[in-house]
Amino acid sequence: MLDIAVGNSLSPALPALILTGLVVVFWLALNLVTYTYFHADKERAIHGDDRISERTLLFLALSGGSLGAKMAQRRFCHKTQKQPFGHLLNAIVVLHLGLIAYGTLLAISGSSSLWMSNDYVAVLPS
Repeated sequence: MLDIAVGNSLSPALPALILTGLVVVFWLALNLVTYTYFHADKERAIHGDDRISERTLLFLALSGGSLGAKMAQRRFCHKTQKQPFGHLLNAIVVLHLGLIAYGTLLAISGSSSLWMSNDYVAVLPS
């Protein structure tokens, strides 16, 4: 278990935990927005209304909403046959999975020199 408090002061890990929590909340919100946009576009397609551009949908996916995009695509059978949209969305998902794998590898390796210059690592508390 991670100790948040060390003696009378807070652990140096606390800001990282807070930042991680904020990133996760932002990521979840972005995926919810992306899912909603895909759903809205499907509804507009059904009713013959003006559509949301593919550029907007792909931008939302690339910005971090690829999970929401794929979930909506599967749930609403939306843009499953449309190419190159489907290929681009799949490429974005592969890119995100690669970034997650790379970040996980860096975190597991524990090598802070991959993240920061050695000049800064020397002054960080151990």
